[in-house]
Amino acid sequence: MPRLSSSRKLRSIRRKLKLRKKKEKTLLELYQSRLIESLRELRIPLLLIHLSMSVGTLGYMLLSGGNFIDSIYMTVITIGTIGFGEIAKGSETPLGRIFTTFLALMGIGVFTTSVTIVIRVFLLGNVINLLKYIRMLNNIEKLRNHAIICGYNKTSAWLVEALRKRRVEFVVIDAKEEALKYMQIHNIKYFITEEPYKKTALNAAGIHRAKYLIANMEDEAKNIAVIATARLLEPNREKLFIYSTAPTDGTAQKLEELGANKVIVPDKLIANRIFSYMLHEMGGYVSDLFDRIAYGEEADLEIVEIKVSGGSSIAGKKLKDIDLRRVYGVTVIGIRRFDGTLELNVSGDTQIEEGDTLLILGSPSNIRKAMDFYREVLV
Repeated sequence: MPRLSSSRKLRSIRRKLKLRKKKEKTLLELYQSRLIESLRELRIPLLLIHLSMSVGTLGYMLLSGGNFIDSIYMTVITIGTIGFGEIAKGSETPLGRIFTTFLALMGIGVFTTSVTIVIRVFLLGNVINLLKYIRMLNNIEKLRNHAIICGYNKTSAWLVEALRKRRVEFVVIDAKEEALKYMQIHNIKYFITEEPYKKTALNAAGIHRAKYLIANMEDEAKNIAVIATARLLEPNREKLFIYSTAPTDGTAQKLEELGANKVIVPDKLIANRIFSYMLHEMGGYVSDLFDRIAYGEEADLEIVEIKVSGGSSIAGKKLKDIDLRRVYGVTVIGIRRFDGTLELNVSGDTQIEEGDTLLILGSPSNIRKAMDFYREVLV
């Protein structure tokens, strides 16, 4: 009996957890609820207008002997203080004029009250901004293979420019006031004004449809929270690539163990880039060109890595068999073999093996075409 009781309790707890998950609202639903709450205040002016119209129409119908059209017309011009004259039959009588007087006074009260409420709803209630935000959230739901940038600062601004050059859609998540002003200056199309480590914010940004997530919060603890939450929502490292920064190699290693695909140490990166120029002081153009390609700054040229997985249809074939240069206008400039060795002296007779990584050079448009081809043959 005790075992049965504990089993029932366990099932009860599971049901409660499921119900709680069902009750959790998305960010879009939360903002829709806020909009509905703001619009509910319009019930008062609508009720007042309906009441005054009903009273006026019924009153003039009694005076005119049941003429509905003239009665409602007379009510409208009286409440609206238009004053085209006494149209409805009986309105010219003393009783009719007394009724018209009180109806006109009612109309003035209804008008001033309604205008006050409408102004409060649309200006103080922020209805227009809520409508824009809801429309933006709906548009974000249509994005696929986009980037999510958590935290907006100078680094993020440079990243945004690079993404725009490559026509990669992105969503920025940040709740700081200074970040919002910064985003407005840079005309950010999609943004979410919530803390990036919240599940609702990441779900609203389309984490399950995104390809990249950049944790750039300028706060180690917040970056950890973002990465941990993101990996809980999307554990597949091959589906969602997470990138971040860290002050030291040790912290970078911890973040990668936590779930980041790659963590960059800014000071180390700058030092290595300066050192690369020192080593190639006589070949500044070539060094600078490869730097721009590596860092995504060269819009006309790109290098990508393609890993040949097991069971791929191109494994065992020679480079001339797939002829990427003729078909797609891209060139295989090297192959990193599965044992880690780099083979740069490649030709048409070079054979592709399982586990190899192909280094492909070409224009961004041709690279995309070749990538589409590889998505088909690598599965």
